[in-house]
Amino acid sequence: MNIARTPARYEKVQEVAASELFKLTHESWPHDGCALNLANLLQEGGIAVPDITQALALGNYLHDERKWEKIPVGQQQAGDVGSTCGPTAHHGYDHIYLVLERQDSDKMVIVDNQKPQPHERLASGKGKTPTKFFLRPV
Repeated sequence: MNIARTPARYEKVQEVAASELFKLTHESWPHDGCALNLANLLQEGGIAVPDITQALALGNYLHDERKWEKIPVGQQQAGDVGSTCGPTAHHGYDHIYLVLERQDSDKMVIVDNQKPQPHERLASGKGKTPTKFFLRPV
């Protein structure tokens, strides 16, 4: 989480993710970059995850391979990964992000591919896709 709170370090994570995103998918940053952004952030923090370009696939990897547990909305805390994904991919609605700070059961400060610095997000969505669950390392 310190990486995400340090502008120069987080900018580097996003630069690497943007370059990898184009190489792997030919997409332009930040479009469709949330999974790769988070994967790169986790890698930089010493958590072994592969480069994954799909939010649903990264969430499944963290849950199934890394054995992270699902946490209901409202019980999230700093360090959790939020997911808007359902059981199947839904392009344009799926999103994955890191919670830096829980302000209440709905309001959080997060990092994702959408902005180059931490910003507010509501678990309920309020104009964005609502978060369905959180993942927490055990």
